[in-house]
Amino acid sequence: MKFKASNRHGTCEVALVGERIISAAFIGSFNDKGVQHYANEIKRLVSTFQNQPFAMLINNLEVEGGTPEAYQTLDNYNEWLNQQAIVAKAFIIDNNVTKQILLARTPALKKQNIAFFETFDEAVSWLKAQLAKC
Repeated sequence: MKFKASNRHGTCEVALVGERIISAAFIGSFNDKGVQHYANEIKRLVSTFQNQPFAMLINNLEVEGGTPEAYQTLDNYNEWLNQQAIVAKAFIIDNNVTKQILLARTPALKKQNIAFFETFDEAVSWLKAQLAKC
């Protein structure tokens, strides 16, 4: 299953990796509407897990950034996510500036079990290990 929202608000591709890892790839620049489209799709997917533990893989290799409103919407979404059965979130980021902006603008991430990686395989391996602890 794959979901792709592409418009002037940013492009996001969402898919399942295995049974309980949600993968999301962000491409381009985002405003609050683009982030809200993404958040709505994740909320829909999470509801299908019926409170079962899950993990997330966020690919930010092609993200160009976001408006202040986009980061506020992202932080609100992460506050919601903190109330769900999320076990871990892995980010694929190869740019320290992007990482620092994300952490500064999204304080709700500090409540999550997060890690940063440079490759898809490293991130998936770590997520599987985190899920295995459940």
